[in-house]
Order: sequence, then C-alpha cells, then structure tokens
Amino acid sequence: MSYLYVDSTYDLSLGVLDDELNWLAYESHTGVKASAIIQDRTAILLKQLGLKAAELSSVITVNGPGFYTGLRLTEGFANVLGFFGVRNLSFYSYEVPLWAGHLHGTWFTKAYRGEYFLYRWDRDSSSKRLISTSELSGAIIDDTYFIHSGASLDSLSTPLLLNPISTAELIRLAPQKIFTEVLKGGVCEPFYFRAPEDEFKVNP
Repeated sequence: MSYLYVDSTYDLSLGVLDDELNWLAYESHTGVKASAIIQDRTAILLKQLGLKAAELSSVITVNGPGFYTGLRLTEGFANVLGFFGVRNLSFYSYEVPLWAGHLHGTWFTKAYRGEYFLYRWDRDSSSKRLISTSELSGAIIDDTYFIHSGASLDSLSTPLLLNPISTAELIRLAPQKIFTEVLKGGVCEPFYFRAPEDEFKVNP
C-alpha cells in the first residue's frame, strides 16, 4: 500500500509514503513551473520505487489555501489518477500545525494583490482573515507563526515574523503524525484566497 503526495500550492513537492506512512521518497522543486515537471517527476519517482500509478492506494493533495492556478493543477492531476481507481484525499496547510501537536498559533501567507491571509486557532476557536497591506503590522500579535514555506512571505512580512515554522517541513519531518489525520478525512474543496472571477478580474 503506497500513497502519492502532491503539493503545488507554491512550488512543487512530491513524495511517496509506505503503508506505515513513512517516506519512501520525497522531493521539492523551487524556481520552476510545477506544470512543466509534475508529470515527468511523478513518473520518474514511481519508476524508481518500482510502482505503477494503478498500484497507488491514494493520491494526497494540499488543497490550499492558495492560488487558482496552483490548486487547479493538483486537482486535475488527482482526477487523472482517479481514472486508474486511485482514491483522492486532500487537506489544508493550516491544519498541519494542530496535527503536529501545536495547540494554538497563527498560519500566515501572502495572498498577493496587496493582501495577506491569516488562520488563527486555539483550544476553543479558530478564525480566518484576509487583510490588506495597511493592516499587516497591526495584525501581527505575540504568537507562534506558521507558514507553508519561504515562498509564503514577501519583503513586508518577512521582518515582522520571527522564526516562523514551515508546515512543509512539518510534513516532511513528521509524516506519520500528519497523514494519520489526513487518512481520517476525505476530499476538501479547494481553498482559494479569492473567487476565480475576482482573481482574474481585468481593470477597465
């Protein structure tokens, strides 16, 4: 039993987990379009492990928060694997810290168009906010901060967040904790920062 992991919310991360949710292989690619390499890299990864697509138990994808193009890429890729009978599972990046044992914190990322997204949680509640650049400094409170990866920050947010924890690294370093929770779920809807009609709005 093997699971394929695919994340293209920012850059591209690929991996294969065994039936005990340990990494058989994991790789991350930065500075290149995920759409240009996702098929080839997946084929190479499976071939190196002696696996065929139809032998996979599930394909696990990160369904946001993120941008329309990146999320649609993995969604379409997972749908293609579904033609081989491979089950699709997905989750959101901001769920990872709690699964890793962090009972409170703030998950943060840039959302472009002069906006930032924050997800805050504790034992009793959680909240989501999309804020503007002008609100940024006031929204940063004394808390433990999490980001997807370095690609989540920009020149304005980097000085404000001290030593944020990467959820991509939590996934890489503690796959059993994270994916035990993922396997309990199913498919979640893509979480876009903005609706597609707003994301691709053309100014008159």
